[in-house]
Amino acid sequence: MPVNTAQVVVGRLLEIRAAAGYRTVAEVEALFGQIGRALAKVPAESKHVTVVDWRSCPVMAPEAADFLAAQMLKTNPSTERSAALASADSPVAVLQFVRMIRDASFADRRLVFDEVELCSWLGEVLSPTENERLRAFLRERPEP
Repeated sequence: MPVNTAQVVVGRLLEIRAAAGYRTVAEVEALFGQIGRALAKVPAESKHVTVVDWRSCPVMAPEAADFLAAQMLKTNPSTERSAALASADSPVAVLQFVRMIRDASFADRRLVFDEVELCSWLGEVLSPTENERLRAFLRERPEP
């Protein structure tokens, strides 16, 4: 069964996998609880870098998507850069992702469809160890 996860394994790279999607505000609140616990591992003086795997994420309930965008907005001050990887095979979900990223109002947050582009852009601000972990995270994609 698909699950949503948020963790910091190495350095300041926040890894979010949204395989189950978000049908309710409570599910988004649970995600941000995980994010808070994960970011507790990052030194307070450091900004984190976020990678989100939305490739298997189904269309979200409208209220969950609105709440998720509002929560993303709150993370802007502690975020250096953020990239979400989506699948072009889900155009309705992509439109929802684009709107959430726009509503989160952060110039250094992107939606991409290509792993190489994602790794290149985030890699500019990651350490070698964080870059290695980013590539491992993308390889660990669970089966849909």
